[in-house]
Amino acid sequence: MISARIVQDVETLKALADPARLNILEIMMIDQARTWTAKELAAAIQMPIKKIYYHLGLLEQRDLLHVRDTAVINGIIEKHYAASQESIRFQRGADHPDPDDDMGTLVTTMFDGARANVLSGLRSGSAVMHREAPDDKRVVVSYSASAMSPERAGRFRDALLEVIEEFQATSVPGASQFELLVAIAPRTEP
Repeated sequence: MISARIVQDVETLKALADPARLNILEIMMIDQARTWTAKELAAAIQMPIKKIYYHLGLLEQRDLLHVRDTAVINGIIEKHYAASQESIRFQRGADHPDPDDDMGTLVTTMFDGARANVLSGLRSGSAVMHREAPDDKRVVVSYSASAMSPERAGRFRDALLEVIEEFQATSVPGASQFELLVAIAPRTEP
């Protein structure tokens, strides 16, 4: 298994631009030691079992997950899937200037998923957006813009990548789950 997969090809971006497939990979990457059957994944993301196979097939074709083990249950081969990487990083160069391409869809999917999770937590009371809230409930959402040199922005990006790597490295199977979504980008509009 590789630590971080860098995704920049269109076909893999298309595979990840679907919320269900992104959710499947998130679940698998949280606990690297665990394997999942199609039935377990369908239950985890609340999807009919017949539909999950399509998503698993696409993720397997793009080598984002793999079959780690198989078992024969009542004459049927049951596959046990695992993520092929611990994390995913996305890259697109200047040769793909269209913001509405698959990278745009993927970014929207990730932001919409984080937004839905935060709002669901706030509505249910399982998340609190206050500095004094307990660690297991505290939500931090922040937005800031700043004028700085590109070199300084590069140092911020590097520092954020270190925080992201530490966040991923501290994952403990069975512990409370948290998600982190970070973006730092040149501002193109005033």
